Amino acid sequence: MKASELRNLDVINVIDGRHLGNVCDVDVDSETGELRFLILEPPGSRFRFFFCPDDLEIPWESVEIVGVDVILVSIEPERTSKHRTWLR
Repeated sequence: MKASELRNLDVINVIDGRHLGNVCDVDVDSETGELRFLILEPPGSRFRFFFCPDDLEIPWESVEIVGVDVILVSIEPERTSKHRTWLR
């Protein structure tokens, strides 16, 4: 799968069932080429071109399954607490 195919996929936390947002970017280690983070934008946000401090970074190690139209992650809800205003 290409990194570009991850863009706009919904991300769901399997721990609490919460929709965390949509993939807007990925962070890749420039030395190893390994994927480090999925960067999520709030649900409903579109047409952005720059990183926003409200974006949520999900460590690649937290990804459980990458499906056709959704990514399932396992991340403790406390790690997303500063984003509660836009999480549904």
